[in-house]
Amino acid sequence: MGREATITPEQVHAIADAIKAEGGKPTLRAVRERLGSGSMGTVATLLQQWRSGQERQTATHLVLPPSLQRVILEFMAAELSAARAPLEAELAEQQQAAADLATENERQTGTIEGQAGALEALAAEKATAEGKAEQLATDLSGAKEEAARERQAAEQARTELAKAMLRLEAMPRLEDDLAVIRVELARERQGRIEAEQLAAVLAAQKSDLAGRLADAKADIERVSQQLDKVQARAEQQAEALADARVAIQTYLAREKDLAVQIDTARKDAEQARAAAQVAGEEAAQLRGKFDAVAKPKAG
Repeated sequence: MGREATITPEQVHAIADAIKAEGGKPTLRAVRERLGSGSMGTVATLLQQWRSGQERQTATHLVLPPSLQRVILEFMAAELSAARAPLEAELAEQQQAAADLATENERQTGTIEGQAGALEALAAEKATAEGKAEQLATDLSGAKEEAARERQAAEQARTELAKAMLRLEAMPRLEDDLAVIRVELARERQGRIEAEQLAAVLAAQKSDLAGRLADAKADIERVSQQLDKVQARAEQQAEALADARVAIQTYLAREKDLAVQIDTARKDAEQARAAAQVAGEEAAQLRGKFDAVAKPKAG
């Protein structure tokens, strides 16, 4: 609530003179109504100053001979009883003015108390907003640190993925080696079948081909050992290939999870930044209100 405009003594005296010149009585209510605004207490004080000046002017003009003054005093004493009614009316007017002044003082007191309460509320809101802004700044700093850690983890994941890709590029060569081993294994199996067939023929001709049968058995044993070695090598290559595929899938899943975490951290950081900006704007608005309320106001 803004303060009322300042009232000067010249304004009040001029209005009182004008009312008196019009034949009216310059009462507190009449002067206040012509002013249109202002404190009743201020108007009453300035009007009393005007009345005191009027009394001094009257006293200055009434310089009469003593004999005439005695006659006038006797006449005034005779007329005193007749003049009581206007005096009583004046007293009632003064009492009403005093009541109006009391009401005005109560209103001003209520206004001052309301402004004090509003000032305290604004101060509390300002403190709350400042605390919120500090908390948001702390959260933003934590989000930035978390985002930095996530970026470092993502970089490590990319490095590991690159290594896995190199291993994956070597897989075609392993598959080619496995295909060659399988061909050799098929040949060995075919040779084993042929050797078994040959052994059956040699068994029928045992008496004539005993020496050749011994050589054939030795060849079969050698071929069987080579076949076992080739098969073991093929199984090792197959296990290595399976391990490489599992490692690649693990690296891909970890990179995807890290990308999701980085995106979430980035969004959280942006939200914290926006909240900090809104809190700063609210704090600036509250500070402006506080400064506007705390400025000295003219009486």
